[in-house]
Amino acid sequence: MTCPLPETFEQALLQAQRSVRNALEAGRTRLQVEIQTARKSATAITRPLLDVLPQPVLAVSGTGIADYAYTLWGETPYKLLNISEREFIGNSWRSLVLMDASSIDVDEVQIYAERARAGDKVLLMVNNWPEGPGLTGVGRGKESTRNAFRSTVEVAYFLQAFRYRPVVLFHRFPEPWQLWERKEDGFALARESETIFSPKELAAFNERMAPLQAVERFFKGPSFFDSW
Repeated sequence: MTCPLPETFEQALLQAQRSVRNALEAGRTRLQVEIQTARKSATAITRPLLDVLPQPVLAVSGTGIADYAYTLWGETPYKLLNISEREFIGNSWRSLVLMDASSIDVDEVQIYAERARAGDKVLLMVNNWPEGPGLTGVGRGKESTRNAFRSTVEVAYFLQAFRYRPVVLFHRFPEPWQLWERKEDGFALARESETIFSPKELAAFNERMAPLQAVERFFKGPSFFDSW
């Protein structure tokens, strides 16, 4: 099977754009895109996705990130706010994009999501709560609330490589979730699932794989993204 994994960041963005279009055409209006490279910011991931959404677009960033987005994007037709600036949201938008919200912003995220739902508008979340799927660390906020909210969101595109394991978790709507394993000559499809793999399934898969990679990988990030 030909590997559908992107070879470059630009390819990942093109795949994400197509996946968002597919989800919108299928009638999904509450979407999620995650590209967990540990190298590229949510701001860089979000910009090309705005062009495939119903216009006009309101982009809302995690606290303090809006200024960086203004600098990175330059002049755009999109309104851009920090997540704390909810009083300026207005009504002149058809799509609302939430990017880089932290795990402690779950209450704000739900308020924005309800505003989008009430107006029958599109909501797209990009790299929010960037813990592994279904996994949280100690003290990371309202885990049960985040998980309950995530169950209402359609994952349009997901790409995550792991620091210590030669495996990539991949999904693009409407295809199954996939685990790809690094081999000597590239990546090979190891497993598919119609739903996201649970933490227990991921742990069981890891246990049968090769030993942990060298400790210095922790500082370099996942090897899948070496060329990015």
